[in-house]
Amino acid sequence: MTTLDSSPADGSDAYVLTTGAAGAARLRLLHEVYGASTEALLCEVGLGPGMHAVDVGCGTGTVARWMAGRVGPDGAVFGVDVSPAQLEVARGESQRLGYSHLRFVHADAYGTRLARASFDVVYCRFVLCHLTQPERALREMIALLKPNGVLVCDDVDVGSILADPPSAAVDRMRDLMRAVGVARGVDYCLGLRLHRLFREEGLYCPQVRFDQPVYAVGEGKRFWEYTVLEAGPAIIGAGLATAVELERLAQELAAVAQDETMMVAQARKVQVWARK
Repeated sequence: MTTLDSSPADGSDAYVLTTGAAGAARLRLLHEVYGASTEALLCEVGLGPGMHAVDVGCGTGTVARWMAGRVGPDGAVFGVDVSPAQLEVARGESQRLGYSHLRFVHADAYGTRLARASFDVVYCRFVLCHLTQPERALREMIALLKPNGVLVCDDVDVGSILADPPSAAVDRMRDLMRAVGVARGVDYCLGLRLHRLFREEGLYCPQVRFDQPVYAVGEGKRFWEYTVLEAGPAIIGAGLATAVELERLAQELAAVAQDETMMVAQARKVQVWARK
């Protein structure tokens, strides 16, 4: 299977987070926190040997590699991302594993340049929430599906982050992430309305599931802390906080992470899927 056009993407929504090798550790942690439910659902919808699949907004390729292992050498997986830095990491890892049936394409979610009606499964995770036109990206992903193919989208509800006992630092972290989304014209609580977007684009019977990891100890407790601090330049640029305020917030959040009496619920992941 080939792409329609292998040239780079022209106009995509810019990354707000660190990319490439510098951002790879956070993305590995993302999969540690949220990956089990992703893999379970992709198995549940039938992803298996010989199938053709796409991971849109694949980042450094963590899920795309897992999909490639699942479909095996008789199948094919494409990872699509707008960031050359992300794709450089993804290609290196794929080559290390010898996955010749896994290919990466430099394109955006609005125009993947992949063949229409060619894939059994199309997947994205925490992508639509970063886009100013999520409906347009959904239409693109639906177009890639074969008849009876499955679209699976995992997206986020940042507003669901909470701590117990309550923490002003965690509340500030959550509110800053929501606010920088508003400033950028995107919705970091999109997960809650994702099922409606499916219906609006003609997928009339979407299934919905929630996954909200909770930690009192461990690195997973710090995932959204790391995410918000990576977004620091965008937060400062939007006038939402100063560098001094973010440094103080980082210290307060580090103290939360070390306090084993404090539970932090990570942002709820909303999983929505439907057949074409």
